[in-house]
Amino acid sequence: MSLTSALLTATSGLRLTTKQLTQTSQNIANADVAGYTRKTVSGSTLTTGGVKAEAAQRTVDAALRNQALAARSADSAATLRNDTLSALSGLQGDTTDSTSTSALISALNDAFTELAASPSDSSLQSAVVDAASDVASNLNAVSDAITTARQSVQDGLVSDVDAANALVSTIGDYDQQIRAATAAGQSTADLKDKRDAAIAELSDYVAVKSTEGSDGGVTLTLGDGSVLPLDAEDGPFGLDSATITPSSYSGEPDGTLPGLTLNGQSIDGGSLGGSIGEGFTLRDETLPTMQAELDEVASTLAERLDAQGLRLFTDSDGSAPPDTSTSEGAAQAVGFASRITVNSAVEESPRLVRDGTHAVDGFTPNTEDGPSGFTTLLNNVTSYSFGTTSSDGTAYASVRTTGLGPGGNLTSSATSGNKSITDYATAVVSRQSSVAAAAESAADTAGTQRDYLDGLVSDSEGVDTDTELANMVTLQNAYAANAQVMSAVQSMWDALLDAVR
Repeated sequence: MSLTSALLTATSGLRLTTKQLTQTSQNIANADVAGYTRKTVSGSTLTTGGVKAEAAQRTVDAALRNQALAARSADSAATLRNDTLSALSGLQGDTTDSTSTSALISALNDAFTELAASPSDSSLQSAVVDAASDVASNLNAVSDAITTARQSVQDGLVSDVDAANALVSTIGDYDQQIRAATAAGQSTADLKDKRDAAIAELSDYVAVKSTEGSDGGVTLTLGDGSVLPLDAEDGPFGLDSATITPSSYSGEPDGTLPGLTLNGQSIDGGSLGGSIGEGFTLRDETLPTMQAELDEVASTLAERLDAQGLRLFTDSDGSAPPDTSTSEGAAQAVGFASRITVNSAVEESPRLVRDGTHAVDGFTPNTEDGPSGFTTLLNNVTSYSFGTTSSDGTAYASVRTTGLGPGGNLTSSATSGNKSITDYATAVVSRQSSVAAAAESAADTAGTQRDYLDGLVSDSEGVDTDTELANMVTLQNAYAANAQVMSAVQSMWDALLDAVR
């Protein structure tokens, strides 16, 4: 080997080692930076002699990363669901809670039973009215909380869509820079870290699968298999703002809530995963079903009392409670839990809970100066309104389980086979409590799974400072060896020059 080639080899080795040391230092410095991946600088042999330092590269596991993205989407969805439902669960309580809807209806039944034993007691008459007021207030409060939760979810969806669009734009910008840098033979490792961080953040909102092409560009695929465009000027997703009421619903033919669009075309938002997918599920299915169940509780209780001659509850405008056996009454029942109130006439004259408010088949109200021991209505109420039959030998039909909600497209699993209003209300509270409990459990599981996969990604792609420090010692030794070669070559050149002088 000539002195010139030896010098060239040593010099190129020093340059390579210097870049490797620099990269190792950067790895150590960024070891605790979220999303940073370990990078290496490799060398390639030159035909003219020596080595060439290649652009910094990172080693990533694409399959593992996509699993981590899916876990992050699932965690985001489960967290939103748990946060939304846990607040409602705290307000509704469970079947063992004395302030739950079912417990308050049972307390109303008990108040009627006590009054039946002493119908002339004005304090017991007032106690019935107070118990009825507690039921109405509870139904109003829980219903209003559901509407508030739906509004919060709707507003959150709009914000999430805006955030997702901004991230898609950011990912698109990085993607263009990476493609250009790849074509120019420049390092893209840091840009890819930034792009991957944005993709990970996007997965909070929608579930995406990332596939990198040979040109360095990335393709993002949604759960339904459609490709997410990265070059949409205003972002690919669209969702309008809306004001939520108990009668708001999404769908054909008369839905009042906006749906999600992708490139201007309607898509099923609930299928997207992440917080956006779960938001649509909460807004259009979970929360409206809870509302519909409460409406069934309210309307069934009110109409069964009304059928015995006691209009204890009315709509907010004072009108009679809805008759859900008719299509018109079923429509009126939507949101009734938010509007149910104690009949103002009964509040003014509590004796009416004993005497009745209006005549029905088989019952005539007691007059104001009638017998104070009148028990006909009270016996009918305790036997029929809170029982399983509307009269002797005539059983109530099971409370509706299908065709619920403003769109008539909701189904409840809480009402099947329940004929008494107390059993029905208990089933509703039990179901809604179990839904909230399941959400809490799912959130814990999703969080654990996300942490586990994030740990695997970190172990696979992150920086181990001990390994980097050991590598730095090796590189320093290599640097010293190349320096010694250069020193030896320099000495040989000096000796050669001295010889010819």
